[in-house]
Amino acid sequence: MRKYFGIIVSLLLVMVFIHGNVSAKDDDVVAKIGDRKITISEFNKMLGYLDSEKQKVIEKNPQLKENILQQYIQGIVISKLAKKKGFDKNPELKEQLELLKDNIIAIEYLKKEVTNKVEVSEEDVKAYYESHKDEFKTPEMVRSRHILIKTDPSASDNDKKKAKEKAEEILKKIKAGEDFAKLASDVSDDTGSKPKGGELGFFPKGRMVKSFEDAAFSLKPGEVSGIVETQFGYHIIKVEEKKEPGMEPFDTAKEKIKQKLLQERTKTKVTEFIEKAMKEANIEVHTEILTGVKK
Repeated sequence: MRKYFGIIVSLLLVMVFIHGNVSAKDDDVVAKIGDRKITISEFNKMLGYLDSEKQKVIEKNPQLKENILQQYIQGIVISKLAKKKGFDKNPELKEQLELLKDNIIAIEYLKKEVTNKVEVSEEDVKAYYESHKDEFKTPEMVRSRHILIKTDPSASDNDKKKAKEKAEEILKKIKAGEDFAKLASDVSDDTGSKPKGGELGFFPKGRMVKSFEDAAFSLKPGEVSGIVETQFGYHIIKVEEKKEPGMEPFDTAKEKIKQKLLQERTKTKVTEFIEKAMKEANIEVHTEILTGVKK
């Protein structure tokens, strides 16, 4: 029975926190299949029924929407062919649709009767922030660039020497006034940061290799390191900015706190509602028929 609660609650949370964010204002047509039009609002509603993990992936990779639209179109096209053959009149298929319909009705009912009534006040959010200060501590961080002259772990001493000499020549150019970012774009072997002028963004202690981290955190903004060796090769590091340890401000934390509390309260309220409904429903369950084990 608990498993049943978990499934319904999970489905409902997906619907509330994803479908609730769907915009249905834009009626531009994104595709046509004969006389059938697919608008942006219809497409976004369809996206709202995907699970939360898929939603996150799509949010990070908007180009995936093109693939999903194609799949949606294919579904409509094949469904039309199936209906012409009378598949929508198939009794087994109708039974499957009825089962799905019960779940959808249950979810919509719970939304109206439970989740839409859950509220989180500004006072609730502030109280959580004040009583969970450790969650909002921000560590010391640095923002840096680097230039990497890569060496293979199995490289000979001679090859390592050549790589280090190359790094030393680059360091001389930096000390002579050449632009660090331009040199990184031209000569760095780090393919990830090279197009960004060696930019690594902000990172705290514990994120990078120790020798790299020690060098970066020992520098002041604007300073450039000497040659730093790691298992990846030889680095030259420039620190652009530093952030001292502190606290994430309430104004930037409050929205995620609100969503966290809303999700927790919704899950609790839905579970309580389902448990009460199940107790009052005069249910008999004979699992021994399914499992062969009498309880």
